[in-house]
Amino acid sequence: MPRVRKQNETMSIARLAKHLGLSEGTVSRALNNYPDIAAKTVARVRKAADELGYRPSTTARRLARGVVETIGFVLPARDGHQIDPFLAEILDGLATELALSDWDLLVSAVPDGHDEVEVMDRLIRSAKVGGFVVARTKRHDPRIDFLRTSHIPFVAQGRTENCEDYAWLDIDNEKAFVDAVNYLVGLGHRKIAFLGGDPELNYAWQRRAGYLAAVSANGCDLPSGYLHDGITNELAARDAISEILKHPDRPTALLCVTDAVAIGAMHALAHAGIDVGSEMSVIGFDGLPMGEAIHPGLTTMSQASYQIGREVGRIVVSQANEPASEFSQILWEASLTVRGSANPPVTKLAENAKGGIS
Repeated sequence: MPRVRKQNETMSIARLAKHLGLSEGTVSRALNNYPDIAAKTVARVRKAADELGYRPSTTARRLARGVVETIGFVLPARDGHQIDPFLAEILDGLATELALSDWDLLVSAVPDGHDEVEVMDRLIRSAKVGGFVVARTKRHDPRIDFLRTSHIPFVAQGRTENCEDYAWLDIDNEKAFVDAVNYLVGLGHRKIAFLGGDPELNYAWQRRAGYLAAVSANGCDLPSGYLHDGITNELAARDAISEILKHPDRPTALLCVTDAVAIGAMHALAHAGIDVGSEMSVIGFDGLPMGEAIHPGLTTMSQASYQIGREVGRIVVSQANEPASEFSQILWEASLTVRGSANPPVTKLAENAKGGIS
């Protein structure tokens, strides 16, 4: 019968070896699957380790493997101190996946007067991380250029314009906005405005391209004042809505680069006395939970943010453990989530009612 271990007594390799009558080296090698240890011995050591509650020292394991089992995530620099809800979802999924692999997540902010590359370089030089996850990629991204030459595993959530030589997971942003415009056109909208993000960010550029392609393909007019770039927060959305409502040919629908921008636009429309969902339809992008909580609920192109975090975590740990000759490059599609903020335009509803009466 195995000896009952006291609650406060830590089971070490030395104690485990003494219990089994084996050398510490043999026990250590058996626990780490060294091929020179007989299968029977490995099984015996592992059985005893389970029975006696042995847990390997994380520090010792990392030293033995020569791998720093911590993934770095440097928060993209932003104006002000607003929390990006999309990144919060990504981080939640990433942290969960890393924990399942017994890896850690180190989230680092960029101090004033510094940039993200400087922070990454410091983390690498201090041996604090064994890999990186990069989010909110730019079309030409200095972080990706730096990591390409750093010889450290990394995965991008998103892509750059030149993305052939590193691992990434992205959403087909251009197709998503083609789908969103097509949906609005199917509802009867022909006057569709767009609140876009920072054109330097690749996702924002791709969504802009999808909007423009679909508007053109559907023969919709695009008068000056329908397209607004650089809308990254609620204040900017409010200012853009103010301009749109002054337009002599006011649009009946509004497509927004993110849910956060869409919600800011909805607040601004409501403040101006515009009935969202009838006088002005609104569609966002992200599928964040807060879009369901507002009234009317936000119609959105949904991406599985939490699952994206899980998947990039899996990829970066896999790369760190077994460097591959080929990079994982995964493109997912967004799906339309229909709620109350997008409906046929008032004129279309009136036409339908008139036709029904006659």
